[in-house]
Amino acid sequence: MNAGKRLTSDELVEELRSALDAENGWLPALVSPEGPVGISKEAALDVVVRRLQEFAEAPTVPEAVARQLRNAADAADAALVTEGSAQYGALGAAYAYIVQAQRAASE
Repeated sequence: MNAGKRLTSDELVEELRSALDAENGWLPALVSPEGPVGISKEAALDVVVRRLQEFAEAPTVPEAVARQLRNAADAADAALVTEGSAQYGALGAAYAYIVQAQRAASE
């Protein structure tokens, strides 16, 4: 990703899906085989929200990661009921929490 490029709302959703991707997402890899399964690349945002919540509650997810996943789920959930710049802001927050969760998982 280009540091100077601003992601679109669709690209932010795609980044969220990527973390949860059933085939190569880092979240399913973190908890498998005991945890929740990943999602398809075409999953709707409400599915992304539910799966983030499931991963946050998985017993094998470290608390530092789970906290960020709960925040990401809350932000993505807010994006479901907003439009325009508010929706974009919520998606951006969800993406930022996913990035923080991934960093916490690698520590």
